[in-house]
Amino acid sequence: MVRKEIEDKYKNLGLDTEYGFDEPNKIYEPHRHEKTYLFTLSGNLLLRLDESDWQDLKQGSEAVIGDNQLHEAKVGAEGWEYVAGWHHEVES
Repeated sequence: MVRKEIEDKYKNLGLDTEYGFDEPNKIYEPHRHEKTYLFTLSGNLLLRLDESDWQDLKQGSEAVIGDNQLHEAKVGAEGWEYVAGWHHEVES
């Protein structure tokens, strides 16, 4: 039920949503993209925004990555199940 509630919340904010599961220990090298909302359904993700300390996103945690904000991440040993939301950019 939580997944649907989060997807509905993000859609009500005008966001596109994605449900996913990342395999244990996956690494996201430093990168940038549009503003993104992340909600952890299960497992965990270590997230680092800019040069800040690492945040441990566990079940029920939400994080917002700013537009074009440098970030990197490491998936925990049990994997990471999540819902992401972002504004879809329409190319002209």
